[in-house]
Amino acid sequence: MQIVAKAILAVLWLVIVPGAAGIPYLKNKKNFAVGEALLAGYLFFFSAGEIFLLLSIVLDVSLNLAAGILGGFMILSAVYGISLLRGIGKDRWKRALEQMRLLSPWFWAAVLMIAIQIFVVVYYAHMDADDAFYLGTATSAVETNTLFSIDPYTGAAYGTLPKRYILSPFPVLLAVISRLCMGLHPAILAHVIYPAVFLPAVYLCFYYMGKKWFPQNRNSQGMFLMFAAILTWFSGFSVYTSGNFTMVRIWQGKALLAGFLLPLTFYLCWCLFLEEEKSGSFALLAMANLACCHVSSMGIMLSPIMIGMLALMGAVKKKSLKVLFQGILCCCPSLILGTVYIFL
Repeated sequence: MQIVAKAILAVLWLVIVPGAAGIPYLKNKKNFAVGEALLAGYLFFFSAGEIFLLLSIVLDVSLNLAAGILGGFMILSAVYGISLLRGIGKDRWKRALEQMRLLSPWFWAAVLMIAIQIFVVVYYAHMDADDAFYLGTATSAVETNTLFSIDPYTGAAYGTLPKRYILSPFPVLLAVISRLCMGLHPAILAHVIYPAVFLPAVYLCFYYMGKKWFPQNRNSQGMFLMFAAILTWFSGFSVYTSGNFTMVRIWQGKALLAGFLLPLTFYLCWCLFLEEEKSGSFALLAMANLACCHVSSMGIMLSPIMIGMLALMGAVKKKSLKVLFQGILCCCPSLILGTVYIFL
């Protein structure tokens, strides 16, 4: 029974709470979908994790205190998001069900393929050499009730904090979620729960890309999603492809960056910079930049490069320097953390 309770808590903290917390960033959008709220919620969760956990590491607080503060903040954000749903009538839910009935057979075939992928990744869990650091850091934090104080390779206390990883404390977030889930072991979270949560999020991002590029053709939307699933499934020709990272080690920050957050950042940039009438949110794009910084130090560099290039393309297309300036503003988290990284 205890493992069931922990699994329910994992669903609460990794699906329900982020999904509810993402609603406020879509409240001005007509007919936003549950999937959009979930994607916005993950950006909000990772952004909050970056801010709160960096401060917690600098102030040298305990894991219990950091988990309590971040967990309390997310619960309050989720409650606020749910409170905004009071004005949504039954007609909206009926429209959502009607939209599901109209989905093409290609879409459901892609969903079946993705479900098989999730089963394979969870059941035949890959044991990666990098787990020695990422899972070791999370497990050390859980066992000692500290944050980034123990070297996972030796078990000794750090003399100085690891400069390469300190600005991207994604392994610490794993320890926080472990604490919030009644001590569910970080290895179980990483190898079983994370793939079941984040692989659907990856394909949810591709689904909305398909809807954006083929707005009137549901068959094309389904085929695009299936094509993305096939490319991911057969990307094992190299250990360095984003598809291989997604399928093999989605619980690691760099895999989440390559497979999920950079494509989502690209999608948000497309909505903001490359459409005649923008349909995105600058707040979400700024949070996407901060989320990229949170999961991997590579995100501190790669995210602003992507945002900057697409903002430049938008500025040329729309013949407006305002677009470029807006893109630079959304990169502020990377610019600040990049400066700190150089000084470190």
